[in-house]
Amino acid sequence: MTDTSRLIDQLTAQARPVRPLASPLRRTLLWVAMATALIMAIVAAYGLRPGLTADLAAPPALVEWIASILTGVLAAYAVFQISVPGRSPRWAWLPLPALALWLGGLGWGCLHDAARMGSEAFVLEMASSECAVAIAMASIPLGLVMLLMVRHAGVVRPGPTAMLSALSAAALSAAGVSLFHGGESALMVLLWHVGAVVVLSLLCLAFGRPLFSWIGYVKR
Repeated sequence: MTDTSRLIDQLTAQARPVRPLASPLRRTLLWVAMATALIMAIVAAYGLRPGLTADLAAPPALVEWIASILTGVLAAYAVFQISVPGRSPRWAWLPLPALALWLGGLGWGCLHDAARMGSEAFVLEMASSECAVAIAMASIPLGLVMLLMVRHAGVVRPGPTAMLSALSAAALSAAGVSLFHGGESALMVLLWHVGAVVVLSLLCLAFGRPLFSWIGYVKR
């Protein structure tokens, strides 16, 4: 009993206060600030594309661009909610309205292009796929940073957390890429921008547990 009491006293003396997690809003703002800095650095390296101001002056294009940003921000906030034990998994649905608005804007653009360009609006341009590569390259470091910030989520909800991390990073990257890469039809934007976002998100959903295992925290 004496040894047990001495051990308890030693552990108590060596105990250090546990630093609580910052609020989901604060962590979201921190991550969005880092994402904005990286994306703006990439945009500065390429330069703003010609005609950007005129394009964003059109309400449909502006709404579509803002919706992609909202998708990324809301997905980030959802990540920092569902990665905490005890929080409702329904937070994962938070970015859905913004995502639907983004997809709806692109769908409207496809219809507008079809009315204006006819069959040319549906011509597949493989050369424009470079924007998908740019989105993926910008998303990978951003997604990894977020996964490190929520590395404890491997024992909570690894799949949904990884998926929303990829969705957030890819949606913000898509918004950034549209600032320096343009000229595609709405169908090409839907194919390459949204396609890159969907592929990255589904890959992370499927491999969420191995990702967190690689980081160091995973559900056994």
